[in-house]
Amino acid sequence: MSILETGTRTPQQTTQANPPSGALAVEDGIAWLRLDDPGKRVNTLSTRLMTWFEGQIDQLEDERPRGLVIYSGKTDSFVAGADLEELLTLQDSESVINMLERGHELMERLAGLPFPTVAAIHGACLGGGLELALACQRRVATEHAKTKLGFPEVQLGLIPGLGGTQRLPRLIGVPDALDLILTGKQLDARKAWRLGLVDDTCHPADLRTAADGLVRGSAPKAKKRPFASRAGDFLAHTPLGDKFVWDKARAGVMAKTGGHYPAPLVAIDVVRDGLSLPLRRALDVEAGAFSELVVSETAKNLISIFFTKNDVEARAAKLGRKARPVGTVGVLGAGFMGAGIAQVLAQKGVRIVLKDRDLESVGRGYAFCQQQFRERVKRRRATEAEVKVAMGRILPTADYDALRRVDLVVEAVFEDLEVKRAVIREAEAVAPPGLIFASNTSSIPIGKLAEASRKPENVVGMHFFSPVAKMPLLEVIRHPGTSEETLATIVELGRTMGKTVIVVGDGPGFFTSRVLGTMLNEASWMLTEGAGIDRVDTAMTRWGWPVGPFALMDEVGLDVGAHVGEVMREALGERVAPPPVFQRMLDDRRLGRKAKRGFYLYEEKDGKGKGKSSKKVDPAVYPLLGWRLAPIADEEIVERCWLQMLNETARCMEEGIITNPADVDIGVIFGFGFPPFRGGLLREADRQGLRWVVDKLEGYADRHGERLRPATLLREMARKDERFYKTREDR
Repeated sequence: MSILETGTRTPQQTTQANPPSGALAVEDGIAWLRLDDPGKRVNTLSTRLMTWFEGQIDQLEDERPRGLVIYSGKTDSFVAGADLEELLTLQDSESVINMLERGHELMERLAGLPFPTVAAIHGACLGGGLELALACQRRVATEHAKTKLGFPEVQLGLIPGLGGTQRLPRLIGVPDALDLILTGKQLDARKAWRLGLVDDTCHPADLRTAADGLVRGSAPKAKKRPFASRAGDFLAHTPLGDKFVWDKARAGVMAKTGGHYPAPLVAIDVVRDGLSLPLRRALDVEAGAFSELVVSETAKNLISIFFTKNDVEARAAKLGRKARPVGTVGVLGAGFMGAGIAQVLAQKGVRIVLKDRDLESVGRGYAFCQQQFRERVKRRRATEAEVKVAMGRILPTADYDALRRVDLVVEAVFEDLEVKRAVIREAEAVAPPGLIFASNTSSIPIGKLAEASRKPENVVGMHFFSPVAKMPLLEVIRHPGTSEETLATIVELGRTMGKTVIVVGDGPGFFTSRVLGTMLNEASWMLTEGAGIDRVDTAMTRWGWPVGPFALMDEVGLDVGAHVGEVMREALGERVAPPPVFQRMLDDRRLGRKAKRGFYLYEEKDGKGKGKSSKKVDPAVYPLLGWRLAPIADEEIVERCWLQMLNETARCMEEGIITNPADVDIGVIFGFGFPPFRGGLLREADRQGLRWVVDKLEGYADRHGERLRPATLLREMARKDERFYKTREDR
C-alpha cells in the first residue's frame, strides 16, 4: 500500500473494482490522484496509463478542485519512465512523433491546470516520471534511499522525450540540467532540493502532510541556486555560451564516448535550440530528435541490453530463492581483491571475518576498507554514522579460530592450485561442518579445488572483477558436484552485494577469463607480426572498447596474465598459447602498471607517487621482442580481436560452459567492457551474419594460423543460416 493511501473514493471509483491505472479521490477540496498500474511491478508511462490519465485530466478540468496532488500507489516507486516494450514496437519516426505529440499535449494540459499541482515523490522518479513531475507546479520528495530523480535516457541511446530537455533547464538552469541529461546520474532528495529540482523534502511518513502543505500554499522558502550555476545559466543565453557552455559540453561528451553514442550530442543541440523558442515549438524540436534516435541501431542495442540484463537478473533471483541463510562470511586474503570483497559485503550489512597470514597483511586490508568508505562519505554516498556501523561489521584477524562461527568463506589468496587447496583444508578444520567455500580464482578449475574438500558439493567459484566496488558482474562457477543449495546461496550473496550474476560451468578460465584471454592473445600475435602497441590499442578504443588490449594487460599485470594463460594452455593446447617471445617481457620484470613499466611507462604527475599517473608507450619493448614494423590495418586488428572472442565463446557453448546468449552478452559487456552500443558480442555476430564471420575467420586462419579456424558451432550455424538471437527483439 502507498504511504499516501487514505481518503474517500469518488462515486466514479466505486463502480470500478479494478480501474485501468490508479484512482482519483477528493478530500477537503484537494484532488489526490494515485498512479497505480495493477498489471506492472512499477508504474511506466504506457499507452494504457496515459489514456487513463487523459480521462482524469478531463475530469479535473471540469470539476476544478482547489488543488491536485499526484502520487504513486507502488511501493518505493513513483514512475520509472517510459514503457520500453512499447517503444521497441515503434518501427518508424512518424509513429514515434504521434505518440510524443499526444504525450506533450497531456503534459501541457497538466501544466496549465488553473489550480496548484504537486508531485509527491517517493521512490524512483526517472525519465518520463520526472517529466510528469516537472509538468506539476511544485514537487516534494522523500529522504529515502529508494527515492531517486534523474533522466537515464542517454544510457538507452535516447533523450528525454516528454519535455525534459526543455522544462528542466528552464527550472534549474542550463549547466545543472545538462549535467543530469548528459550523464544519466540520479539524485537523492536533498541533492535535488539543492539544485531547485524539488521544492521540499520530508521523511516518507510525512509525505502526505508535506504535499498537502505545498498544494495549499504553505511552501518552504525556495533554495537559492549557487552562484556558479546562475552564472553558467546566464552565459548559456549569451554569445559567450558557445565557448563556455555548449562547446565545453560537446568536448566532454566526445572525450567520454568517442562519438559512438549520438544521444548526448543530440541532447546538447536540442537544449540549446529550445532555449530560443517558445516552449510549444521547443517541444516539437525535442520530439523530432527523439523520434530519430529511438529507431536507431544504437538505441535498439542499448535497450536490448536493458532487457537482457533484466532477464539475467530475474533468473538469478529465481535461483536465489533456494539459498540458505548467511549470517557471517569469512574472507580469506586481505589483498586488493579480498579487502574489496569484504568492504562491499560490510557495506551491504553482512558481518565479515577478514583473515590474512599475519596482522600486518590484514591491517593493510582493513585500512583499504576504511579508505573505500571514506571515499563514499566524500562523494556523499554514505554518512559518517553509516560508515562507522559498516566498519564495525569487519573483524580483522590472523587466526583461523575466528572462522568457527562463519557460514560461508570467500577465498581470495594467491592464484596457485596447491595454496588454495591448503586454504580449503585449513578453513574446514575449524569452520562449522556445513561450511560453503567459494573461491575467487580467475582461472583454476573449481573441480580441482573441490578435490581437497571434505564436502566437494559445498565448493563453488565466485569470480569477481577488479575493482570489486565498481565492477557490476559476478561470474559464479559450478563444478559437476556443486549442490543446488550451494549454488543458490552464492548467487543470492552476489545479489546482496548488488552484482549482476551469471552462472557458468567449470573449466580452465571458465567463460570470461578464457574469452578475454584469446582476445589479448590475438593482439599479442599482431604485435609480433609488426603492429605497433599504440596502433592496436587505438584501433580497439576507436571501435568502442574503454581501453586497448595492451593497456589492459598492463592493468591486470603481465605476471597474472601469464599465469592464467599457462593454466589455459595446459588444458586447451597450443592454440591458446601466447607468442614465445613474450617470456622476455617477464624476464625483464615488465609486469605492468604496478611495476611502472610494461608495454607502457608510467609516471606520477606530481613526482611524489600521489598524483594520477600518465603513460606512454615504452619504445624499449620493440627491440626486446625483436619487433620489426609491418603495419596491420585497423579493420584487421579489430576483426581478429573480436572474432577470436566469438570463436572461443562458440567453443565454450559447445562444451556447455555457457549456453544462454543473454549470459554471454552481459558477461562481455559488464565483465570487461565490450562496447555496449554494439549490443553485445553475439548481437554483433548476428548483425554481421555468421556466414561473414566464418568466411573472415577462415581467411585469417589461412594467413595467420590454425588458432583462428572457426569453431564447429559457428560453421554449423552459418551453414543453416542461423542466429544466436532468433529474432531482432529476442532477449
